[in-house]
Amino acid sequence: MIEILENQIKNDKLSNAYIFESKNSSYNLDKALEFSKSVFNNFGISTKLEENPDFEIIKKDDKEKNISIKTIRILIKDMYLRPSNGKIKIYIIKDSENLSIESSNALLKSIEEAKDYIILIFTTNNAYSLLKTIRSRCQIISFKSQIENEFVDREKLSYILSEIISGNFSFYYKNKDFFSKAKDYKEELFVEILNFFNNLIKLKYYKNNAKENKKVLFYLRKIENLPFDSIDRIIRKAEQITKGFKNNVNFDMAVENFLIFIYREGRNIESSRDKL
Repeated sequence: MIEILENQIKNDKLSNAYIFESKNSSYNLDKALEFSKSVFNNFGISTKLEENPDFEIIKKDDKEKNISIKTIRILIKDMYLRPSNGKIKIYIIKDSENLSIESSNALLKSIEEAKDYIILIFTTNNAYSLLKTIRSRCQIISFKSQIENEFVDREKLSYILSEIISGNFSFYYKNKDFFSKAKDYKEELFVEILNFFNNLIKLKYYKNNAKENKKVLFYLRKIENLPFDSIDRIIRKAEQITKGFKNNVNFDMAVENFLIFIYREGRNIESSRDKL
């Protein structure tokens, strides 16, 4: 966590509203979760976030174009209720660039009149996508200069990798655009691929040591039965490709060959099940 947030927690100088901004949606959420945990811990509340009645993540429904006004009205209603812990409530509005004008205007008054026990965190890829009136009432924390792989959407990458390993190679063709956009930061892309498979090892053999958000953990668990030998071969393949980029290896061919490779290794999930 960045120093300014640590100092605010330490000195009990928390704002009612924050904007966490970077081009990486997953990173923004990770930082918002980390900040939320630290705030609750500072108040002596050690309940896991997923079990904490005073914590909520608000996000766009997959079937909706925006974060609906109905969702925001439910949030606003909940903000008027005192926290069950008697101290603090935290709401994360994930990818808040998806707020409609109507939803944003509805939130504005609630931010202005927020009780001391309320903290709202807007995560976004662009603070200027939010209404000026909202921005002016929030402390903006930009992670642009502090994150290594701000252009790699880890959640989407994890989704694609887990689907291909699970036998759905058509998922690559459906998401070719994702990899095409990654061409200018290919090394960073493969760093995240390596992180994904290293975390799979941690999940399989060390259980609680895979430090990921809930969505990425879901995708990891989906392929948890992939044998260690397969994971090891995949990691070595990714490392080999990363080294190859220094010798101007063709990016598109390297990506496609790698994904074919992990698709084939994914067949070993079924083999390992058959042996059980």
